[in-house]
Amino acid sequence: MKRVLIFTALLAVASIALAGVAKADSCTTASNSVTCGGVSWTFTSGETDSPGVFDEVLTVDTRGATESANLTKFAVQFFTGGTTATNVVLESMTNTSGWSVVGNGNVNQCGTGNLPFWCVSGGSITVPNGVYTFTFDVTAASGAPTVGDVQAFQGTGLSISNSTGIGSGPPPSVPEPASLALLGLGLAGVPFLRRRRS
Repeated sequence: MKRVLIFTALLAVASIALAGVAKADSCTTASNSVTCGGVSWTFTSGETDSPGVFDEVLTVDTRGATESANLTKFAVQFFTGGTTATNVVLESMTNTSGWSVVGNGNVNQCGTGNLPFWCVSGGSITVPNGVYTFTFDVTAASGAPTVGDVQAFQGTGLSISNSTGIGSGPPPSVPEPASLALLGLGLAGVPFLRRRRS
């Protein structure tokens, strides 16, 4: 009986250890984001710049990274109903600088590959650190992109090569209660502005 208990305990410890390793290297996908190694990649739709050109926002949250690494390039791909976007331009970014879309290719073929990924390179993000936002102008003749695919951190525990949906943009801003109360007080005082006739 004692041997069975010892064997069961050892098996449980080994299972927990293996589960921990698998968890660190696995990616979890939500409706419009993928988290790999604690780094979250989230796609959302922005505005339509012109017919066939759409703003797509990629937010990279590195604060939960399970290891330190340096992100110097990554590759993105956008799909509309299974059709690949025909062009991608990096419009703007926050909390970082020096990035640009180099051209076709994944992270190992940046600017030289034939793959339908658009390689983004030239900057440098050390993780774990902060939250970074990249806004792309995406040309997709058949409508706004609905799926985003990203490749990054190849060869590290943060490695990602996953697709996910693209969520809608932020909801329109709603006035805060204090502003509405101030407006209400102003409107309530309008009748008292009437001048008395002498």
